[in-house]
This record gives sequence, C-alpha cells and structure tokens, in this order.
Amino acid sequence: MRFDVATLAVEQVPVPIKAAYLLVAEQEGLAQLQWECLAYAFDPATIARGRYRVDVTTLDGRVLHGPAVLVRSHEGAHVLRGDGPLEGVEPEDLT
Repeated sequence: MRFDVATLAVEQVPVPIKAAYLLVAEQEGLAQLQWECLAYAFDPATIARGRYRVDVTTLDGRVLHGPAVLVRSHEGAHVLRGDGPLEGVEPEDLT
C-alpha cells in the first residue's frame, strides 16, 4: 500500500518536502510489515547514514512512526527503510 505523505520528521526534526511516499507491504514468512519512505526534500543536504525515528503524517491525517535506517541520501532525495514496527498501520489495513 502507498501512502502520500504530508509531513515528515527525522529524529523529531521536520524535513520540508516537495513530495514523499510511504510504501507498506506484507512479506511472506515475516510477521512484521515491511515499509520504506521515499522523500524529496526542498533542502539538497544529505542525511548521514544511521538509524532514525521517522514520523509521518499522511495526506489523510494518519499519524505513523517507527525506526528506520537511512539507505540513500543524495541531493535531497532520501530513502528510509523500516527497521522495526511501523506504528499506526495494521496488516488488515492493507486488504
């Protein structure tokens, strides 16, 4: 499932975004949902590799958060891959 993101914060620091998407999926054999946030920020600064708390508010007002690892950050394009549970989404939300 894809969620359009209205606001994004990394370690509770707002990241002003041009566009961002949160992708959530079930993976066979895993109890936990898999997720990834793709964000295009106005600021071209990179984010250092590491593990971060990610807070997302979707366009429809859903508030989601969880730990993620920064996979890529280049010229304001960031990829954060879930590294733990994503609070605010349940497997039944994906059906």
